[in-house]
Amino acid sequence: MKSIVRKGLAVAGVVAGLTAGSANASLIIGGDAVDKASADSIVDIVFVIDTSGSMSDDIAAIGTAATAAVRNLSCKDIDCYVRARFMGITGNSGAVFNENVASYVTGKGQTPVSNSSEDNGPAVTDLVAHYEWNNDAVGAQKYFKGIVTIGDEGTENGEPVNAADYTAAKVANDAAIAKNVFLISWVTDDPYAGVEDLFKAMAIGGTVGGTSYGDTGGAYLKLGSGDNVQKAIEDIICFVAGGGDNEVPEPGSLALLGLGFAGLAAMRRRRST
Repeated sequence: MKSIVRKGLAVAGVVAGLTAGSANASLIIGGDAVDKASADSIVDIVFVIDTSGSMSDDIAAIGTAATAAVRNLSCKDIDCYVRARFMGITGNSGAVFNENVASYVTGKGQTPVSNSSEDNGPAVTDLVAHYEWNNDAVGAQKYFKGIVTIGDEGTENGEPVNAADYTAAKVANDAAIAKNVFLISWVTDDPYAGVEDLFKAMAIGGTVGGTSYGDTGGAYLKLGSGDNVQKAIEDIICFVAGGGDNEVPEPGSLALLGLGFAGLAAMRRRRST
């Protein structure tokens, strides 16, 4: 990481939404560049979470870590400017996840495909299509987009994993690939049977349930609320900011942290947009 002094970003913190007049606490601006103009890359990334009861401890842990993670980045060989947004799927929860994908899409005059708090697949599809991706990179700067989908059940209406989940994950996977969006699947502790394989394939490709998925260039991780959540958020953002080409911690280090970034070793650079 280049040695820099945080100036402009240090006072950004949690700010108003991207749309003028839409105040919310879910958009956090940060990074490790001095300011946007000096950044090597600009990142728009959305963390979207299942807000059902089983996820309450994870929501609290991520909410506690979010601001520090976004504002105190130290990415290897890349200075980035980051706009990180935190959303529930159909419901809000806590101070950070205080808006949701379904309402966001409806507010844009569109009909969301997300209709359950556990619709991790449809939420990705909605965000790829309707989020305010803002490519304001100039000159040699690069621009990257990422979605982090977080859950512990099937991707369509929750557990159990069945044909509807494979279909929803496939639609999300295809959408992310078509629009050059890094998809990172984050499975929390105690997932239902089949969830880990499904989330992994949705992000980094493979065949599950007879359905084949492509590689979005993203990542898969399994991480509980008692693990180093702030470090996980930082690693995810740095990976996206580097276009999928950032070095990540050694497997041994990850094991000690309890992170389990199973997909990081297979990640590849996606072209910037």
